[in-house]
Amino acid sequence: MEPPLAFAYNDFRKFMEDWQSWRQSQDPRFSRTEFVRQLGLPKTRSFFTDLLRGKNLTPTFLERVLQVMDLPKEEGQFFRALVKFNQAENAAERELYYEQLVALNRSPRTFLDPDSFAYYKDWRNAALRNALDLVDWDGSNPAALGRKFKPRLTPGEIRKSFSVLRDLAMVAKNAKGHWKPVARVLSSGDGRTDEAIRQYQLQCLELAGTSLLEKMPVGERDTSTLFVTVSDEAHTLLRRRLEKFRAEIRSIVHKDTQPATRLLHIDLFLQPLIRTESP
Repeated sequence: MEPPLAFAYNDFRKFMEDWQSWRQSQDPRFSRTEFVRQLGLPKTRSFFTDLLRGKNLTPTFLERVLQVMDLPKEEGQFFRALVKFNQAENAAERELYYEQLVALNRSPRTFLDPDSFAYYKDWRNAALRNALDLVDWDGSNPAALGRKFKPRLTPGEIRKSFSVLRDLAMVAKNAKGHWKPVARVLSSGDGRTDEAIRQYQLQCLELAGTSLLEKMPVGERDTSTLFVTVSDEAHTLLRRRLEKFRAEIRSIVHKDTQPATRLLHIDLFLQPLIRTESP
């Protein structure tokens, strides 16, 4: 059984509760009382219980908690920011610590194995999977669902993509009978060059260029294009920043606790336009 990851949590108290339960499953002696004892407090469960009920974690005890939990460095940094975010006293503080969470986050994402790459054969599969997080759909009336998309999807396209999602177990019915995504964030892995991924990316760029930019009202889109000349060092830095930004996008999506109201299509690409090798 793997330990819970702080990156997956919006509430440090819930993370501590789950971490202690996991730790006790590995070592039955590690009760809440033992946790508190290792913090240097009397053998009582009141501190842990009071904390879960809303008691603030002071900077001194925050560091003691981190010593007991012995989290990896990056996860520990995220936990510190999460505590400050949860205990922020005003909106300005919450915004400041939220930015730190996004910057530090390594949000869990479900990586697709090669057998699941049928998902990338058609951009409509990804569009439908994410749309199901936004709308309640019980599997009937695909025409009505298709009319919600821009560009509109036909009933046949809805049924075809839904079949792929269902066969790959990427969607499941919730208690109310609505189909919902199983994972919040999917990834093929950074830097993949498989032909299926390349074709998928070409489809997405075509969708953005011909279907959206020509038909989407200006007020509903945010686009920009740049041509720049840079050194090899700056090129490497740009690639690193793009990966950081992708991670930040995943973090924002993963940490979003409000009901979804929009389905967005985001394309990022960095394309060399002149050959660098000798002729």
